Amino acid sequence: MNQQDLKQFFPAGGVVNEDISISDVRSTNRDDVLVGQAILPLSESVQKIVIYKVDLDNGLEDLRAISASCPHQGADISRDELKPDGNVYCSLHRRPICIYSKYNQAYAVIKRDEQYVVAKT
Repeated sequence: MNQQDLKQFFPAGGVVNEDISISDVRSTNRDDVLVGQAILPLSESVQKIVIYKVDLDNGLEDLRAISASCPHQGADISRDELKPDGNVYCSLHRRPICIYSKYNQAYAVIKRDEQYVVAKT
């Protein structure tokens, strides 16, 4: 997906007090999606996360991480596509999970050398 697909671009809304390492990052069958493991805020254990990649107009890449578990019924959303409206729609019941709106709770991800981290905000 490209930033031009979004009606408006919003920075990541998820807040973290310190960088969080993402382990076991691997590709999926889609070029714009990675999966990994991390302890996200409000969680006490390592969980599977999804990292969505969006190409920005300035040539850079924006990375956003969310839990791979749908907040409604826990379905694995790692195979669900990020749509042009900035939402991932859970394949179980079609609930939208927004990562590109002013109400998003996605986390900004950066890549340092070969390590992905949820970035301190």
